[in-house]
Amino acid sequence: MSNKQLVAWGHLITTVLIWGFYVMRLGQAVASGTLAEAGFADTLGVPLAMAVGLSILASMVIEVGINLVRADQPSRREADAEAWAGLRATRIAHGVVITLIMTLSGLGLVLGAFAGPSVAAEAGAWLTGRFGNGLVLFANGGLLMLILAELVHYGALIAFLRGVRR
Repeated sequence: MSNKQLVAWGHLITTVLIWGFYVMRLGQAVASGTLAEAGFADTLGVPLAMAVGLSILASMVIEVGINLVRADQPSRREADAEAWAGLRATRIAHGVVITLIMTLSGLGLVLGAFAGPSVAAEAGAWLTGRFGNGLVLFANGGLLMLILAELVHYGALIAFLRGVRR
């Protein structure tokens, strides 16, 4: 297994663990109703800051750690194949992110433009009454889209790098 594949596995596992914790905290805040309370920023702000910080730290540790421990230099052909695998995985992840963002934007467009302002206001009131801070949920939906795209990216990269064995 190449260093690039080990790094991709490390990123995939840490992304699932770190952001899984955040999604769990978000689900608990929504289910318990604390998202509707005044201190919701403390409820989600600290786990969000921890997740971002840990993601950055884990990324640096994985990249540096694996490349220090394993002094594995790929041949020119293998390096080219790894670069193409990374490019294909990135293209797939970009497609996923664009599709998800367009879906979220389309939902906002349908509620705001086609259904009329009264339906958009009713949907906003329903979200706020049901969960509190509907915009926070909307923003977290965008964040979850990016996380999903990253998971797809690492999964595709691992799949494409399987054919680049020595």
